[in-house]
Amino acid sequence: MRSNRAKGVLAAGLVTVLGGLPAAATTASAATTGSTDDAPGVLRVDAWDPACSDAGTGTAAQPFCSVNAATAAALPGQTVEVARASFGSGTVVTKSGEPGRPLTIRGAAAGGTAVGGDVRLSGVHDVVVESMNAREVTVTGSSRVTVVRTEASGIKVTDSPGTTLTNNTVADGCAAGIELAGDSSGSNLFNNVVRNHFSQSAPYACPNPAGAEIAVSAPSAKDTRAGSNTVAPYWTNAGGGTPYVWAGTRHETPESLAAATDGRAGRHDHVVPRWQSGNAFNSEVVDSADEGAPGFVPAAHPADDPSRPNLGTGLGYHDRGATERQEPISTAQLAADHQRAPYGTEITLTATTGPETVHWPTSVMTYRYDFGDGTPVVASDSPVVRHTYAKAGTFSANVTVDTGGGRPFTGRYAVQVQSTAPGPLTALATVQPVVPDRFDTADAPPLGVRLDPSGTASPWPVSKVVVDYGDGSPAVTRDTLDAVVHGYASPGDYTVTVTVSDTAGRTSTAAYPFRAAYAPTGFLRTQPYRLTDTRQDPNLDLRGGLEVPFTLPTGTAPGADGVPGNVSTVVLNVTVTDATEDTHLTVWPTGQARPTTSNVNVAAGRTSSNLVTVPIGDAKRISTLLNSGRAEVIVDVVGFYRPNGGDLFTPLSPSRLVDTRESGRLGSGETRAVKVAGVGGVPADATSVVLNLTSTDTAVDTHLKVYPGGGTKPVSSNLNPEPGKDKSNQVIVPVGPDGTVNVYNHNGSTHVILDVFGYYSPNGRARFTPTVPVRLADTRTGPFTKPGPDSTTVVAGIPAGARAAVLNVTSTNTTEDSYLTVHAHGAPRPGTSNLNLLAGQTVPNHVTTPVGADGRVDVYNHVGSTDIIADLSGYFTDAWPQP
Repeated sequence: MRSNRAKGVLAAGLVTVLGGLPAAATTASAATTGSTDDAPGVLRVDAWDPACSDAGTGTAAQPFCSVNAATAAALPGQTVEVARASFGSGTVVTKSGEPGRPLTIRGAAAGGTAVGGDVRLSGVHDVVVESMNAREVTVTGSSRVTVVRTEASGIKVTDSPGTTLTNNTVADGCAAGIELAGDSSGSNLFNNVVRNHFSQSAPYACPNPAGAEIAVSAPSAKDTRAGSNTVAPYWTNAGGGTPYVWAGTRHETPESLAAATDGRAGRHDHVVPRWQSGNAFNSEVVDSADEGAPGFVPAAHPADDPSRPNLGTGLGYHDRGATERQEPISTAQLAADHQRAPYGTEITLTATTGPETVHWPTSVMTYRYDFGDGTPVVASDSPVVRHTYAKAGTFSANVTVDTGGGRPFTGRYAVQVQSTAPGPLTALATVQPVVPDRFDTADAPPLGVRLDPSGTASPWPVSKVVVDYGDGSPAVTRDTLDAVVHGYASPGDYTVTVTVSDTAGRTSTAAYPFRAAYAPTGFLRTQPYRLTDTRQDPNLDLRGGLEVPFTLPTGTAPGADGVPGNVSTVVLNVTVTDATEDTHLTVWPTGQARPTTSNVNVAAGRTSSNLVTVPIGDAKRISTLLNSGRAEVIVDVVGFYRPNGGDLFTPLSPSRLVDTRESGRLGSGETRAVKVAGVGGVPADATSVVLNLTSTDTAVDTHLKVYPGGGTKPVSSNLNPEPGKDKSNQVIVPVGPDGTVNVYNHNGSTHVILDVFGYYSPNGRARFTPTVPVRLADTRTGPFTKPGPDSTTVVAGIPAGARAAVLNVTSTNTTEDSYLTVHAHGAPRPGTSNLNLLAGQTVPNHVTTPVGADGRVDVYNHVGSTDIIADLSGYFTDAWPQP
């Protein structure tokens, strides 16, 4: 059932083909490949050859330019071979052959050689037209003319007895596809495919829907035979298609035609009842030709379609029509078992074809392999080939596949094979912090590391990459050398280890030290919003010793009630109320060890607030823990810090903006605007200011809110004043468009004092680097002593180069009501305060203060004695060189 085709073999070089190679090479016939050398009796036509000449000799060295010139020069028994398409006005044949010595005009290209216009034969005899592709073929006043394996839009024979039309494909335009007119008796019509190329879905109707596809006049019907033709007439849902008109009578079926002609015509014909294409139409054509038909010329590569029954004569699997029909190959590609390997390694390449509907077995295919390295192309019967590259480089290997129908297909995409120099496997990576640039939108971990192992050297492909980040987290396994990113839970020194394996079974390991530290950041202001209020959630039970995390909701920009991308730190206003006993609250990044510091200290039954600057922990969470007892907590988001983004901070020597003891108390429900831009060193372009808010001489329990001038009063409060107590809290608040901030008192009346400590602006001075809270001073333990009246405690340990620091300063064991002032060491003490102390109570406050050149600050106590605790939350360094 398979075709018996010869296959060529080229020199193999360093190649072994699986399945073996044929022992000898043969070439295809000149009928399909053309003559590469001059053959006796062959005149060549090649209009594309620069050396062609119609006055030439028709040799390979000097072919004719036109078919007309070649046929005029041809003698009986000679062949005019048309090598490539000729786009002239048509071909006219007026030269004849002799009985037994016909003049043959043959196309050399697969599927027929195209000629411009018609092929016209007039007054000739003993002429063969083979494997041509024309607009129309006309035969007039001639005899013993054969047209075989030719494609045309119509074949019309007039007064030309003895004409043979075999294995032609005709796609007509509503006229008769094949017509024998006048007296063309004794003719033969076999193995032709005739179809109307209009369909019922065509944009315009067939002008002659009743026209027959095969029309034979009454005189021509005498002694004319026809069979094994496939006919597809124009057809509509209303009918109208006519396959045959024979001697003036229409016939709708082959059976009707055969009965009318005593079997001389219509036998083994197929009539397709409507326009069909693809497999449905081809099923009537494939493997069904009569090889005993007059004028039959075998196809160069007859292909036995294994999905079709063999209904033809002879071999049984020649097709009807001009060409052998095969499902075309639309893809061909190679796959290499090693796309990267040291040179000298044997590579196995496997060819595959598509689409999936192609069912030609590999036994009817030939493969031509080009390895891309300059070695000879190899031809083979096998889809698997082996090759050894002898030098380093990247080579494009490709395959050309031929099913034997004269339509080879070359893969559109070559497989890239990298032949490398032999050598060891050496793991090599770069390890660097992950710091987003200002335009990044993807969220980066605050303590991120990026490991890029692409520098690893190996002549073999890498099969596995294992990265251990040295923090106890599970190792990450990949199969590529792509970079990976990891976020550490806590700052610290780690060892990152990368282990690489390749397909040769080798392993190499490299280790790199890495310090995870927070990057300098800018401030992102936001409209304050409430993160949590445990009074509104019965499921939140804040009790001593229990860690309670809170998740910051995801947002897209400041003010979106969420966390902007790539932020590392959040600024919160934390309020503790309804405490069952004296206690304190600690706030820290979730996933890190709980520090020994505190953020908010509160007395039983009272309310206390403090500003908290804290890095964001894993899964965008911050954790809280109440030291003892039970309490409620209210957490409001005030702002964020982001690497390579936001506004920069400029510290100021503290100065007083307003003191209502000089201008009048702030009454119940009253809002008072305070000018900040252009006052106390705050410039006009300041976007936010850092204020210390103090209440004194308060009439009743109340709360104060500070917000931008012209803005909406927020839900969150900043300070909870109490009668008989001076209370303070630091505030970071955006500046309104008019350069003011508003101060609102909820109930009763109170005096308010506002001191400015610095501002944020696009052109500010310093960036903020958060830290895990670090205790710098605790006068309850050595080497410090408890500060007395009018005394100054020097606090050291702030990183070198810091211009300002964020501290949580707490007073405890206080003997008298007093105040603390924090300022840069060595600088004059300002006339402002940071904490207002209460005898017998513990009072904390968030402090942003300039730092002396030696990394120290001074803490001044006014009267009495008190213990002072100072914890570092972060520090500011110059964003660019300062004058």
